[in-house]
Amino acid sequence: MGHDEGFGRWPTPAGLFEAVDGRLDAILSAKRAAHSRRTAQFAAEICERRGIDPERGRAAGIAHDMCKELPRDEQRALAALYPEEIVASPVIAEKILHGPAAAVVLARDYGVCDEGLLEAVAFHTVGRVGMGELAVAVYCADKLEPGRECYDETFRRECLDLPLAGMLAAIIRNNVVWLESRGKAVAPETFVLYNSLADGDSPR
Repeated sequence: MGHDEGFGRWPTPAGLFEAVDGRLDAILSAKRAAHSRRTAQFAAEICERRGIDPERGRAAGIAHDMCKELPRDEQRALAALYPEEIVASPVIAEKILHGPAAAVVLARDYGVCDEGLLEAVAFHTVGRVGMGELAVAVYCADKLEPGRECYDETFRRECLDLPLAGMLAAIIRNNVVWLESRGKAVAPETFVLYNSLADGDSPR
């Protein structure tokens, strides 16, 4: 199945983007909605530079945090419906629920069956070893978008010129340094992903 066939009632990624974007201000705070729109734009730019359909990146980017501000119990119930088990350490277990929850909402309410796009939304928080190129692009866009204070514009533009695996490694390395400098916990999953890249694994 080509990815354009996987959008049910919304036959194109652009249609999905418009549908989610149209609801964003009703379901997210102004700050979170603005972050989602910046992530969508940056994901599209990353994708376009690497021969990935930018509209798929834009659609995943706009949707990645759509469940972020739901009550935690509702996030938990939705995430439990995600067809893949997401094993997370106690450090981040409650913080990642909104990703798989949003993937479930996209499949259930928007008719999305593009597996790569659903993966990108579900795993955008800490990623996973072997995730696909679209998932890497959205993960990186979420961390790099211009509203993020932990990256300056020079680093952001340097990352855009790197291969996907190199971009991912640079972002993780920088994020670990930033978190540790502020005394914040780093998820074990982050180190697992970084070590996999050091061992030569690349996005599929």
